[in-house]
Parts: sequence; C-alpha cells; structure tokens
Amino acid sequence: MNRYRSLTVLAIVAASALTLSACASADSAPAEPADSTTPAAATAPADGIVVGDGPVSVELWTDVSCPYCAALDEQTGDDIAAWVDDGTITFTLHPMNYVSAKRGDTTDYSTRGANLLALTAQAGELEAVLPLYALLQEHQVDADGAPTDADLLAYAAEAGVAADLTAGVEQLALADWVEESNDHWVGEVVGSDTPVDHVPLLVIDGQTFEMRGDGTDAARLRDAVEAARG
Repeated sequence: MNRYRSLTVLAIVAASALTLSACASADSAPAEPADSTTPAAATAPADGIVVGDGPVSVELWTDVSCPYCAALDEQTGDDIAAWVDDGTITFTLHPMNYVSAKRGDTTDYSTRGANLLALTAQAGELEAVLPLYALLQEHQVDADGAPTDADLLAYAAEAGVAADLTAGVEQLALADWVEESNDHWVGEVVGSDTPVDHVPLLVIDGQTFEMRGDGTDAARLRDAVEAARG
C-alpha cells in the first residue's frame, strides 16, 4: 500500500503546550453516552471502526488534530496496513474529537475528519479507511488553514473511496457518532489499567503499548505484534 505523506518538525513544535508525547484530554471522568441509532460502520460508537480480521487485536485511540498521532502514523502506519492486509491483526480505530478545541482550531477538524472516516466505514469501504486516516493526519490544520470539505472529499477519493460522501461531509452526518465515541471513552480504563486521557493510545491484545517518541516506537511495535502473534 502506498502512503505518501510527510510530517514536519513544526507540527510537533506547534503542540508543545500539550504533554510531551501525547495530546491530553482536559476531562478525567467518562461522560454518560447518549442514545444513538446512527449506524457508523454498523457498530456502536464504543466499538469503533474495525478493519481486518487477524488473530492479534490492535486498538488505537486517536484524533486527526493531534500531531503526536500524525507522528505515530508516519512511523507505524505502513506496518499496521500490512498487518491488516496479510491477516495478522484486527485493527480498531477509536476516533476522539477533543484536540481541535485544545489547539484553538475553530474549524473542528477533529470531528470533520472523524466524520469522514465513519462515513467511509458506513459505506462499506473499509479498505480505504487506513489510507484515508493517513491523509487526514498528513493534512492537519496548520498556518495555512484547515482542509475544506472539498479537500476532505479529495482525500477520500485519493484513498480509494468510490461512494459519494458529499452530503455526509457537508452535513456532518455522523458527527453525533463521533461525539459519542469521544464521550464514551474519555476517562475509561483500557489495556494495562490505562485511562483514556490522552491520544495516541495503543493497546495490543489487552496490553498498553508504551509510546516513547524516541525513534524506537516502530521497531518495538513490530516486536510487540510479533510476540502477540506467538
């Protein structure tokens, strides 16, 4: 799978007001999830967007406005996509949407990007989810502004989405699903007794993966998945 993206050091520096290696949530207690019948990817918001069907479970809590999430995807995204393709892992994406507000982004890119991912999954085009996620992370809000709805639709097309998602993008059709995903998970404890109070957060077969941001994450993730595969 070809994934063309670059991540500048400026994107990391721009988030220096956040925690050292993660985008932290201001909330510490889980919100009560609202009732919903919105069928994103035929799952409840708590279930996330699931791609692949391999024996090793890899879950990622992430936000497309988080520069650390973008850095992680740049380093590990190709491996994750390859593991999905070869049947090694079942990958679950849990979209969060609080980072836009933390970064002062009034365009709500977190929700808009996650809405597009959910629309893609709902359309049954799961093979496009990972390349689309990579494009959304690559094109985060920067000094030049935020991606427009037209840009988001162009990213979907580049990722291979054949369905017409125009109305869903313009109307933020699955924004409630995204909000419920966020509200369900903030403050919940996952993996090795890890609270969802920051992104990115990776859990492999029930064990929290330690992200260090020191250049070793990709190699250690490969080792962790190989060990889980047994």
